[in-house]
Amino acid sequence: MDGRLIIENSRIETKEKIKSFNPATLESVGEVCLASATECQEAIQAAKKAYPLWKGLSLEKKSDIFQRAKKILLQSSSEAARLLTLEKGSPLTESLSGEIMGVLELLDYYSRNLRKSLKSKKAKHHVVLFFHKKSSFHFQPLGVTLVISPWNFPFLIPFYDIIAALAAGNTVVFRPSTSTPLVGLLIGDILLRAGLPPGVLNIVNCKVAQAEDLILSQDVETIMFTGSVPTGKRIMELASQNLHNTILELGGKDPMIVLKDADLERASRGAVWGAFMNTGQSCASVERVYVAREIADEFIEKVLNHTKKLKVGNPLEPGVDLGPMATLSQLKVVEEQIEDAVRKGAKVLWGGEKIENLPGYFFPPTVLSKVNHSMKIMQEETFGPTLPVMSFSEPEEAVSLANDSRFGLTASIWTRSKKMASWMAERIEAGTITVNDHMFSFIEPAAIWGGVKQTGKGYTHGQFGLQELVSVKYISLDLAKKKTQLWWYPYSANWPKVLDKSFVLFYHDRLYKKIKAAFSILSYFSLIKAGSPILNFIKGIPRILRK
Repeated sequence: MDGRLIIENSRIETKEKIKSFNPATLESVGEVCLASATECQEAIQAAKKAYPLWKGLSLEKKSDIFQRAKKILLQSSSEAARLLTLEKGSPLTESLSGEIMGVLELLDYYSRNLRKSLKSKKAKHHVVLFFHKKSSFHFQPLGVTLVISPWNFPFLIPFYDIIAALAAGNTVVFRPSTSTPLVGLLIGDILLRAGLPPGVLNIVNCKVAQAEDLILSQDVETIMFTGSVPTGKRIMELASQNLHNTILELGGKDPMIVLKDADLERASRGAVWGAFMNTGQSCASVERVYVAREIADEFIEKVLNHTKKLKVGNPLEPGVDLGPMATLSQLKVVEEQIEDAVRKGAKVLWGGEKIENLPGYFFPPTVLSKVNHSMKIMQEETFGPTLPVMSFSEPEEAVSLANDSRFGLTASIWTRSKKMASWMAERIEAGTITVNDHMFSFIEPAAIWGGVKQTGKGYTHGQFGLQELVSVKYISLDLAKKKTQLWWYPYSANWPKVLDKSFVLFYHDRLYKKIKAAFSILSYFSLIKAGSPILNFIKGIPRILRK
């Protein structure tokens, strides 16, 4: 894989380089160039230069590029998945089913729905005096978008952000994670081969200091960041200097609530997959399980049975369910949280210690019981293969426990009762609620991704995500051929009297008062006719008659 930067569709060699390592074997995967402040500035200027062309390119031509990118990825899916597995450590099956499939769906969605998503919309008028005007909302791009993305889904997450920004008509500078830089460059390789014009997408691997320079650039309009809360706050601080539009996805501590009527086989399998998929390194992982006291023992037994069957090992080997953690620092976070929980009374039912007979950052799937909210593992984002289980007595208690968090990304409810699912879904504080499933909605491009509290700011995905990346312009057309408007100069001496009667006509709740006001206004007919089409008032009769 070519490790050079991508600026204005050219590969740029730099003096400073870093190596990318396989977290399973600790062997080198490849070497990538690091951008200096000069190259970062060149990337921004390339995106700025390309913006007018890309903004003006027809939606059909943009859709064609996305379709070609889909075909290129389809033809090279095995090679792309292998690179993901080598650089990030996820099992080959997860690289294919999670990241590759997710991007194929993304490209298919935007190539088919671009025109519908960005089509201007008619704006109805509420004020009777404006009924003759033809008004509409138009969605226009903002300019250069800076995408800063994490290592946990280094293909899927940035591809979503980049394609959404491009679909909205913006150009992009992308700074991949330095833990997975080759995967980031693969995104650029695919889109350039698909025919993306020069400068529309620029990819610069760089250190933190240079990344902060990118954020501070006055030529950047939008910043899309996925990562930790402290880094997100730092980005907001820097972005505030130029009032950049910011979209921040900062993680979660996602709860799973298992009610006493749940299908325990399905719920236990869902818990195990939701907690351990991608070695638990997902902001939407099941990080807390609350299970009804009546079924807790049976649920935990089933969870343990499924967990003990999971195979941990080199993610390129057939049949492996869990690969290594992506970084040593994240493994240490998991160890510290487990130690804190055990010290405060938790019981480790399975796993709990680093796997020493494997060379990489391997940690086993870990199940804990006797946990409570004094423990870090129930309060702080773990981002690792842990499944702490806590029981509750009543549904109200479960909701209270679920909401006792500074995060609010997703949550799942497991029950056979539609009524109870609806009751809980309305009360749980999260951006996405799923019933009898967990963590599937990120690869649904028509959904939303975002949440409440310290989970972040703004949304990605679908129509609502696109609206974060555009300006909404209101355009109103008046072709009534009137020489004046009622409220323009010169102010008639009778205008206050007309207004007084009009207030009664439109805002009073008594019909006889409205009728009386209407007759009074008729004496000022010539004044009204001169400044407003009479058709406005005919169209306004339904409003006048309502209470």
